[in-house]
Amino acid sequence: MQNLKTIALAALALIASGANASNLIANGDFETPGVAGYAAFGSDYIKGGNAYDPSVVNIGSNPIDFHGGWASFNALSGSGMLIVNGGTDGANNVVWSQTLNLTAGTYDFSGSAASTYGGNPSKLQAVVNVLGNDYPLGGPVQLGSSTGQWQALSGQVTVPFNVSVQVKLLNLSTDYSGNDFALDAISLTAAVPEPETYALMLAGLAAVGFVARRRQSN
Repeated sequence: MQNLKTIALAALALIASGANASNLIANGDFETPGVAGYAAFGSDYIKGGNAYDPSVVNIGSNPIDFHGGWASFNALSGSGMLIVNGGTDGANNVVWSQTLNLTAGTYDFSGSAASTYGGNPSKLQAVVNVLGNDYPLGGPVQLGSSTGQWQALSGQVTVPFNVSVQVKLLNLSTDYSGNDFALDAISLTAAVPEPETYALMLAGLAAVGFVARRRQSN
């Protein structure tokens, strides 16, 4: 019975840890401004540059503070967001990236993006680079022409062993005009088991307990 109690406590700990999975992305809500905020992520774009220039990213609380032609709207989470002038000289530019050391398991990715200007809205793709190869995290997301409308990016990745990965957001658009957007609430968390998994786990524990009681009674 002591072994059964140990198994049960371990199962409950697993459930609790899954339900409270922490975000592995540093400053994914862009609440930390300035040098420390920019240092948290990599980018092919210029960090903290003139927002009227192409391929520039800025951390701020409202797009209109950086460019008079952009919409005024609030962050999705907290008060900060990454504000992007997406004009590029080529496709698949890395707007944002972060390197993480993952243990074997399944992880959920999520983030949000919104157009800051209605013309030529951007198309974004989240990927994870594992051992030099990019794997998509969900499908590409075409942003709408309505500004300030946050759209979800999401996907899942399973790594079979402990490995260093790079999570990236790519801008698939190449338009010089328009192609401007904001990012917020970027997250990567250990996947929470489905309710069916919990049910099977508890059913298995109940079966083990029943067998243990039968043996004791005999």
